Amino acid sequence: MCYMPLQLLPLILIASSDFQLPELRLEPQLAVFNTFVEPNEEPELNEETLGWGDKGTWRWGVHGGYAEELKNNENELILLGVEFDYFIANNLSLDIGLNLLNVTQIGDNTDGVNFTLQLRWHAIAKEKWSFFLEGGAGLMLTDNNVPQNGSDFNFTPQVGLGFSFDAGDQSRWLIGLRWHHISNANTHRTNPGRDSLMLWAGVSFPF
Repeated sequence: MCYMPLQLLPLILIASSDFQLPELRLEPQLAVFNTFVEPNEEPELNEETLGWGDKGTWRWGVHGGYAEELKNNENELILLGVEFDYFIANNLSLDIGLNLLNVTQIGDNTDGVNFTLQLRWHAIAKEKWSFFLEGGAGLMLTDNNVPQNGSDFNFTPQVGLGFSFDAGDQSRWLIGLRWHHISNANTHRTNPGRDSLMLWAGVSFPF
């Protein structure tokens, strides 16, 4: 008779049964690494569209005016010109003008040219309209003396007020009233001077 060691009994029982060891499945795992991705460039910001009266904008326009001397209404002046405006601050423009003049006066009538430089401040600025104050000076050269006993070269200081109105497509109607002075500032032997009240109107366009 052959005897089996008792230590082998558990192994025999396992071998003779349907016992199966659990399957170990080793699936490859992909290692996840932090990859450096360049950030997308920020989209360019669209510059805000500048509107009427905004600092840094340019405008140009045409205008005409009629002036009558305060002392003698026989002395008249008709003006037609072009103006370039640069807004040095919001609602504050520096205006450069070039005008053709026709001067009616006691004595010889005359024609001339007038260069002006002034500031115009839109003290009340609404989307559809504005109220402005303006003031500046200019140089005037005429064929004959203005007034008749004055000189053919004069200075033209002026101050006034007015309104602007939206005309569509960023265009603007303007209308104003000015005190308009003509004087040679004593650069000539006589300096009679001439003070007039001028009514003017024009239209302004974006540059």
